[in-house]
This record gives sequence, structure tokens and C-alpha cells, in this order.
Amino acid sequence: MKLIIGLTGKIGSGKSTVAQIFKEFGAHVIDADKVGHEVLNQQDVKDSLRKIFGEAIFSGSQIDRKKLSSIVFSSPEKLSLLEQVVHPMIRRKIKDQLSSLSDVIVIDAAILHRLKLDELCDVVVTITAPFDKIVERLKAKGLSEDEIHQRIACQKDVTNSKYVIVNDCDLSSLREKIKNFYNEVIKSKMQELSGEVQV
Repeated sequence: MKLIIGLTGKIGSGKSTVAQIFKEFGAHVIDADKVGHEVLNQQDVKDSLRKIFGEAIFSGSQIDRKKLSSIVFSSPEKLSLLEQVVHPMIRRKIKDQLSSLSDVIVIDAAILHRLKLDELCDVVVTITAPFDKIVERLKAKGLSEDEIHQRIACQKDVTNSKYVIVNDCDLSSLREKIKNFYNEVIKSKMQELSGEVQV
């Protein structure tokens, strides 16, 4: 038996922190960003992206993600070209990982819907945070004001799902929110899947 949770939310919302808390409760976590980085190391992907973007995105034989990001996040058309190459590969790799896992599995993916990964999920949870908190977190990661606005603008399709968790508190309070959600929603869904009837 497996229950697949899709975790979505705009950049800087604290999705990865929430994913780690789910992991503490025993869930398997698949990080779509990490899978994306693996895909960029594939020779066939490098060859395809070299034809589209040229040598400017490379440092030696490797794709420089910072250079690539500065190009694609400033142009919706170029972002779309990148996604056409990498998204099918990311989907395939994540499906492969799902096939070998059971119990509770979390797919941590900002653009869950754009990747069409929501179609694989039993539950989709959106993590949100106040805009000033998002900016603060992203600046701490070294992004400039312009880069922050560009990336958020590219995530307009990241909208709220049925379940929303607001990450506007300290880590201890956030952990409590996730614990409550786990007990109230996830355990109930698992019982449904296993055919158990709650009394």
C-alpha cells in the first residue's frame, strides 16, 4: 500500500522544511529539484540544451545551473524550451522511484501541476508563506531582489490546493501543524486505502 502526497508551493515558502518534517514522521521524500539536477547531468540532456542555449550555459563539461537559471527565468519562452526537454525525464525518474516505494511518499515539487505529477498523488498540499518571509528566505540564500521577482513570476500557476499549510511561524509550531495534519488527514487517507473503517 502506498499513499502519495504532492507537496507544492512557491519558491521560498518552506516546502523542503515541511518535506523534512514529513520525513521525521516516517514518510519517504522524493525531491523533484534533486531529480532535476540529476537529469541535467545526463549526456543526452546536455546535448539537447547545448543545441538550444549554446555554450553559454556550460562551465567545462557541466551545465552551470546559475547561468542556465539567469537565461530561462528572464524569458517565459526559454523556460518553456527547457521544460520541454527536462520535464518528461523528471517525470519518468520520479515514476521509477515511486514504483519501488510503499507507505507514505512525499513528492516535493514547487511546480507539481506543471510537471503533471499531481496526477500521481492521492493528496496535494500547498505550502504558503507571507511574501516578506519568502523574500527574506530567498535573500538569505543569496538571490537578488530581481532574481526573486523573476522566479516568483514564473510560478503564477502554483495555486492553492484543497489542503493548505501556512508557514508563518517558528519551526516548533510548524512541526506541530504538520503533526496535526498527519494525524487528521494522512492517517485517515491511509485507513481508506487499506479498507479499514473508522469507528
